[in-house]
Amino acid sequence: MSRIKPDWKHHRVIHSKYPPLDCFDSEESLLLAELESATNDRLVNWARFVTKHDLRTGLGWGTVMASFCYPSLGRFNTLTRGAYYAADSLETALREWTHHTAKVWQGFGLENEVTALTRCYTGQFAELLIDLRNQPEYARADDYQPGQAIAEELYQAGEFGVLYDSVRHPGH
Repeated sequence: MSRIKPDWKHHRVIHSKYPPLDCFDSEESLLLAELESATNDRLVNWARFVTKHDLRTGLGWGTVMASFCYPSLGRFNTLTRGAYYAADSLETALREWTHHTAKVWQGFGLENEVTALTRCYTGQFAELLIDLRNQPEYARADDYQPGQAIAEELYQAGEFGVLYDSVRHPGH
């Protein structure tokens, strides 16, 4: 497997209900986060999902770190470990966000005329990623098992993440 550090900017769309600054934005904020977690379920048990080795703090890291604190089933994440997903363009990020958000809303019986405030974060890659593009087993529409298996294997091996093909925006 080859490792690549993309030189392009990545994009992540999230709901704007989450604050732009949080407990990961500075080392000093971690104590405040522990105190706040007593009343904020968004912060409860964050240390269970983020190891000291993986912890990153500073301006902009909050969105990345929070992604690991919300385990759910996804292409490369499971009910025990979340993942940070980002795209190579705003269009791809929106297509992915729209698909996954629609599934959540449909679970609540909402089908039409739903609106949301969102925010798009952009950033640069800090580490090498494993290139899984052009490998169809990781780009199946709703079969996440192969991605979840390789993600766990790569995490245990100390890798930082993967590049993969978007199912919702082919070629990206």
